[in-house]
Amino acid sequence: MTIGARIRGDGGSLIQIDPSWECLGMKTGPFVIQAGSYTVPGVGGKTVGKATIQLAGCNEPILAVFCSTALVGVMSKTQTGATYQWDIITDVPGASVTYWVFDTTDVAQMQFITTKGLRIRNPANNRVIFDSRYKYMRVLQMINTLAGTGSVDISIPLTSGYAVGICNTGLYTRVDGGPISGGGGWRTQTVGYVAGVRTNANGTISVGLINTRSSTNEGAGPPYPPTGQMGYNNLTGLILDMRNY
Repeated sequence: MTIGARIRGDGGSLIQIDPSWECLGMKTGPFVIQAGSYTVPGVGGKTVGKATIQLAGCNEPILAVFCSTALVGVMSKTQTGATYQWDIITDVPGASVTYWVFDTTDVAQMQFITTKGLRIRNPANNRVIFDSRYKYMRVLQMINTLAGTGSVDISIPLTSGYAVGICNTGLYTRVDGGPISGGGGWRTQTVGYVAGVRTNANGTISVGLINTRSSTNEGAGPPYPPTGQMGYNNLTGLILDMRNY
């Protein structure tokens, strides 16, 4: 950025206005959705909470969530034209999740009630990159951390009035095992996870893995089946200031 502006709120949140990178305004929310009981199909599938969020007329949307009673993760995100769909899961079936979606200014819909304000365009293409009528995504902190089978707490600036923008699905599968000593056979265990986050009221968020599958398999060998891991057990997210929104 060679020319631009920054708007910093009283609580430390930041909006950066940059002609190369558009600010994201609130397109929808807040809405509360219940993650109904769902058993993951296939061998060893676990019972978790699952809900589907679908939104049309999107460009580059980001999903933000708040849930104080369960870990929440994005199991899948799909796109058909301008329609996006998120399948979210929780480690507690029946948990209620509050969500928002942010997107570029031209499709943002949630506005403050005002007749005056400020609008900034990109001089190269005349595209609106900031309009003070809209509720823009205000970033307090970025989170990029490994998730384990036990949750870990991460300090954040707020105890309330915030949400977590989830930037990746965090799908993770481990296959462990090998030959059985003295028996000439082999045994493996396959475990599947989704990285999730829980929003707390004490100035922390909790990050952990949501177990979606666990199964064992065995047979005669050699040869022995391959072991290892697929995907990444990390959660990448943005701590967003939602006060007055």
